[in-house]
Amino acid sequence: MSDIITHTERLIIRRAQITDAEFIYELLNQQSFIDNIADKQIRTLADARKYIESAFFTPYDSRAPSPYIVTLNDGTAIGICGLYQRPYLAFPDLGYAFLDRYCARGYAFEAADALLRFVHQCGKYKALGAITAPNNLASNKLLNKLSFVLVGTLELAPDMGPTNLYVNMLRD
Repeated sequence: MSDIITHTERLIIRRAQITDAEFIYELLNQQSFIDNIADKQIRTLADARKYIESAFFTPYDSRAPSPYIVTLNDGTAIGICGLYQRPYLAFPDLGYAFLDRYCARGYAFEAADALLRFVHQCGKYKALGAITAPNNLASNKLLNKLSFVLVGTLELAPDMGPTNLYVNMLRD
């Protein structure tokens, strides 16, 4: 079975590999990742390998909604894009994060759009969600461009402010 899930003219979306540990370490320790997603407490390459095993390999093995590595066509890892099953949502949600140096080049839209087309073709889900901070203007704009509709807000934790909840009804 190929590790490539889908591709675009500029990008490859593939399954994670344990050799992605350095990339995952860098991505998850970016201040923008910590600010907009969470501090995953990845402090060493060993932590990054364990994270890959739990956050990527476990969903792959159970055929659950899964995240993937986004690379340039030359194999350079630049981000992650995939589906996550949150316990508080009835459907998977789209998530993505990119290294800061690759932001504002259209890669997030290109990867997410390709993944949405792939998911739609599989026919497994009728809807997808997405969550983002109300002040994360780039993500809010991207979700709108991907035909997600803001349906309300959630409070994910008592110490956090509201989180935007978007839904995309995957129509034919």
